[in-house]
Amino acid sequence: MRGTRRARWAAIAAALTAAITLGACTPPSAGPNVPEQATPSGDDAIGINQLQYLGSHNSYKTAPSLGLLAVLGLGSALVPDLASAGLDPAQLAYGHRPLTDQLNSGVRSFELDVWADPTGGRFAQPLAAQLLGQPYPSGVTAPGFKVLHIQEIDYLSTCPTLVACLQEMRTWSNAHPGHLPITINLELKADPLPAPFDVTAIQPFDAPTLDSLDAEVTSVIGDRLITPDDVRGGAADLRSAVTDPRAGGGWPTVAQARGRFLMFLDNGGSVIQRYLDGHPSLAGRPLFTSDGIADDGTLRPDAAVLKLNEPGDGSRIAALVAQGFMVRTRADADVVHPGADRAAALSSGAQMVHSDFPKGEPQFGTGYEVSFPTRVQARCNPVNTTAATCSAAAAVEASTPAA
Repeated sequence: MRGTRRARWAAIAAALTAAITLGACTPPSAGPNVPEQATPSGDDAIGINQLQYLGSHNSYKTAPSLGLLAVLGLGSALVPDLASAGLDPAQLAYGHRPLTDQLNSGVRSFELDVWADPTGGRFAQPLAAQLLGQPYPSGVTAPGFKVLHIQEIDYLSTCPTLVACLQEMRTWSNAHPGHLPITINLELKADPLPAPFDVTAIQPFDAPTLDSLDAEVTSVIGDRLITPDDVRGGAADLRSAVTDPRAGGGWPTVAQARGRFLMFLDNGGSVIQRYLDGHPSLAGRPLFTSDGIADDGTLRPDAAVLKLNEPGDGSRIAALVAQGFMVRTRADADVVHPGADRAAALSSGAQMVHSDFPKGEPQFGTGYEVSFPTRVQARCNPVNTTAATCSAAAAVEASTPAA
């Protein structure tokens, strides 16, 4: 079956490759990095939930080649399900600089798409690379979790494995002690593609796979993680810890969180239920959840970080931020026409505002980007702080890296 599907798409690719010059879409240069001159202060009086951080969406992603985008454009006319599967070429035409470059430009919040590969090599020979004669990705043959956008198609990554991504960020962290906390959103992926792209068997995130994910994360940055147990403290559950100062626990101060990481899962449904099984309110787990709002609007005991990707008018997010939750939202979900949600996302007070076009990576042709006018992309939260309760200096970092 795999050979038949490849043959169908080989004919399409052959018709195009003669007329297409294959080349990578290179994100714009970031330009010079202007360091902050302020000295951090006032950060021992505010929690990490009282700052707002800008981040990148699909932070690892490298833009697909022009040849692949052209093939997908033709394929969209033949396979109507492509767009619903996330394969609309117009929405894939973006990419990011390496994580180190993003960190140097002030990004402090990231998203990684994670795929399970317990035996290794599952994503080593993508269909698109074979059809278009492009190089196979490197560093993906060993067992372990892989980082890529869409299997077979949009597979290029600046750090192709979860370990590589985390090691890169830890190396930067070691060289920049005192940095603001870095948040990382893990989206666990296991969705098959529509035929004829469904050539690779996908490993689901069952209970053993989730335990392996925890082990891989903690093997790299376990000693730097802000964990659910840290935040829960003496409270009965995470929800109480972050919303009721009398319950015990709560978010660490910015001073306590400098040089550390906080990670959460993007998923919902059965994957998160498995992650919670045997770990009430995430006891013993290194990662937070983000789907803690039930269908009836109530908040589960594990609710501390929440994902609301569509900010709307910002009022719902602002209410949750005011209660003590940390919220992730997006400033732009449409790659072709971004910007409609930028103002609402920023004014909502969501602590993590992600964009496909963070500082230093403006959209080609329009110059659109999401940024603050400072090197480190963080500021006092517009919802749960005032000028009297949060000094701007609490959101900066020393400008000199470690020797």
